[in-house]
Amino acid sequence: MKKLLLFFLPVLLLSACNKDDEGEIPTPIPEGEISQKLQGKWTNKFIVREYYGDADTIVYADSVEVQSYFEFKGNQMFISLPGSTNQEAYTYDLPKKDEPNYITFKRGSLTTDYTVLAISDTSMVWLDEQAYAGYPIDVPDDKKKTSKVGKFTYRFVKDK
Repeated sequence: MKKLLLFFLPVLLLSACNKDDEGEIPTPIPEGEISQKLQGKWTNKFIVREYYGDADTIVYADSVEVQSYFEFKGNQMFISLPGSTNQEAYTYDLPKKDEPNYITFKRGSLTTDYTVLAISDTSMVWLDEQAYAGYPIDVPDDKKKTSKVGKFTYRFVKDK
């Protein structure tokens, strides 16, 4: 019944609007608890980078304090940096019903994916895994070593 209501709600909203309405039509929020909790403004404060070798042990790790801003509105995510007026806009989706914490972001032909490890009303943690990630991050590509997998953990706090 709840799914049926969610299906017809956008239809009712669209039919209730006419050309004289000045407001925007709200973007539907993807299904699920995570989508509801994502809504609003977040600040990415910290990133942990771990690089694993062939023996599945950490061969290199570092961390960095950061400050980047994320805003979720419906199925859109906007990213900006301190002091910048530019925002990058992405569409997000939770495409795997059997993995509700798997989230994808799309912008043009670019698609990235993450696993939401934890989310509450005040904080959130994402994990990104990349095969054959190069490290350390702050050296030219020709000086980087290659890992079997890089695991990047992003920590966020919800803005009030």
